[in-house]
Amino acid sequence: PLKLSPVPPLELINSAVERLRLQAERNGLNVAIECPENLPPVLADAPRLEQVIVNLLHNSIKFTQAGGRITVGAESTGEAVRFLVHDSGVGMPHIDLPRIFERCYKADRARSGRGTGLGLAIVKHVVTAAGGTVEATSAPGQGLEIVTRFPPT
Repeated sequence: PLKLSPVPPLELINSAVERLRLQAERNGLNVAIECPENLPPVLADAPRLEQVIVNLLHNSIKFTQAGGRITVGAESTGEAVRFLVHDSGVGMPHIDLPRIFERCYKADRARSGRGTGLGLAIVKHVVTAAGGTVEATSAPGQGLEIVTRFPPT
């Protein structure tokens, strides 16, 4: 069961980015945070939502080449707080996008040794359990953007 409480988006983002900052730097990546300080809190299980951001950021680090950029951010749309992780990585074909949140699904079989294929399934499970939504957009060579939306408190 989730332990929901009001959580400031910037606090979660800063903590998640800090956890993976060294890994990103070792891979030669620039990680930027784009999140206003005055965003309304979201009703979430803080450790689990932070793990969502960590999972998304970790995927971006794995699939973005040295010199690339990853943006982690949040914004208010009025009816929701929108979290996003966007990278300049390898991207993926549109045909794979509907399946990337399935357990053990890997879009590129050539990368079968890199991970379990559970990270995005965990993301979807945690987000939907907290009443949020998740979606991905991408194209080969154009990077990947994953957006989660949560109702504000």
